[in-house]
Amino acid sequence: MRLSARIRYEKSVFVDCRKDIFIVKGVNLSLLGLKVKDDALNICKEKDVVIFIELDKEVSLKGKITRFGDDDFVIIFNENPELIASTVGKYLTSRIYKSGICPFCSKKIENKERYCKRCGMFFDYTKPEVVRFIQEFKVGKIFYDLLVEHPEEIEEKLEDRKEFIGVSERIKEVFDLIRKYATNNYPVLIIGETGTGKELTARAIHERSKRADKPFVVVNCAAIPENLLESELFGYEKGAFTDAHRRKIGRIEFANGGTLFLDEIGDMPLSMQAKLLRFLEDYTFTRVGGNETLHANVRIIAATNVNLEEAVKKGKFREDLYYRLNVLTINIPPLRERKEDIMVLAKYFLNRYAKEIGKDIKGFTPEAEEALLNYQWPGNVRELINVIRKAVVLTENMYVSEKDLNLRREEVDTAYCLNGRSLNLKENIEKVERELLRRAFLKTGGNITKMAKLLGISRPKVYSLIEKHHIGEITD
Repeated sequence: MRLSARIRYEKSVFVDCRKDIFIVKGVNLSLLGLKVKDDALNICKEKDVVIFIELDKEVSLKGKITRFGDDDFVIIFNENPELIASTVGKYLTSRIYKSGICPFCSKKIENKERYCKRCGMFFDYTKPEVVRFIQEFKVGKIFYDLLVEHPEEIEEKLEDRKEFIGVSERIKEVFDLIRKYATNNYPVLIIGETGTGKELTARAIHERSKRADKPFVVVNCAAIPENLLESELFGYEKGAFTDAHRRKIGRIEFANGGTLFLDEIGDMPLSMQAKLLRFLEDYTFTRVGGNETLHANVRIIAATNVNLEEAVKKGKFREDLYYRLNVLTINIPPLRERKEDIMVLAKYFLNRYAKEIGKDIKGFTPEAEEALLNYQWPGNVRELINVIRKAVVLTENMYVSEKDLNLRREEVDTAYCLNGRSLNLKENIEKVERELLRRAFLKTGGNITKMAKLLGISRPKVYSLIEKHHIGEITD
């Protein structure tokens, strides 16, 4: 994760390698070091060097040479935060403000703001405490401090909509696609079950795009009656129908310059699908009851929990509209398929809601944690939020118990067996095998002897299954 801005620095720099002094050409400069491109450093035998670099004035800084490529090197600064802030930090900050552009996301900087309003990155490096934080920043340590050591500070450290967080590989893939899709204006189709965070995904794309300062307009295609959906989308002229006493601007027109999010697009009536497709041809439309052709510069993001390919086959969704929308796709995994995120989310919401109602709740009992991990979450993150909120209200203890959670036992015990569409016996047996092994691991703390006894199998068989399913660290 890059916390310090990089700027181009194509000037000559003197590198003192104790025995020799080399003149090399810089490439870019950051708060942590200078990247240079010159094969002359190949013959420098010393790792610790002193560089003479021209900033607002010429300064000398101690550093350590690290090879970055065949002829590319990075000289990492080895100075105290006070010196870096008063030299490199001051130089970086002045160049960023002079350019007027955020070095992270290219948004225009207004009124010398200290952080970017789009991407949230900080770019005033003139204070030693800022330099010290960037030098010492460790992602793992931050997670541990927030979730374990200082949970009361989570609200201050994280953004508001943190039901959209996670550490699993599946959700990291979603985050990666959000960053990539935000850089263009092509339509995006978001697919996922109810409660997985489809609208949050759409907002994240919008907020990281060049349209971030323009409207983000939501249209729930399933919630608006068919006879009203057209006028909601395109607007209407005065006198277009009974009770149309004045002109109304539609959602498309209101979203001009920004993003139009069509939620539950799979439930849009076929008649409206044809009209939406007509709009997507050239982004022109006419208000209901009007004759004037209008143009709207909007980005379309659609979402659905319906299998649109199946809907197309059944004649419930237009094939041409499906291909028009399905340019860039994001599949959001259900919570049961990213179990690594369950406790991260649960602890976050526990602290959030306990703080809201003034309760001192430290965490979950081991039995409660096991119940949370084993439950299948048919309502996904939205259901998790409601379960945690209710448990916080109900509990009278410092730790939330399994009883406080009140999860349905049948879901915990059996739902994982057939939670997918596959009826393949081998696949489902392996799911059950892995789940029972994981539960035994949690219950025994990874002790092989205890696991073998609990599962009713031999110790060598436990080792074999652990290797097969990649279940945690083990102790003997």
